[in-house]
Amino acid sequence: MSGDRRDPAGVYFGTNSGSVFATNDEGETWAEIARHLPTILAVETLDRA
Repeated sequence: MSGDRRDPAGVYFGTNSGSVFATNDEGETWAEIARHLPTILAVETLDRA
């Protein structure tokens, strides 16, 4: 699980079935942003300038 520095903050998590989910509204809604990956052991965010 990871978060970014935006306002409101985005939160991202990976699953052992190979999907990555994201929210940018404090968890009200979630979207699958990647699928069919190997088991996700860690998620990191990168802030772009």
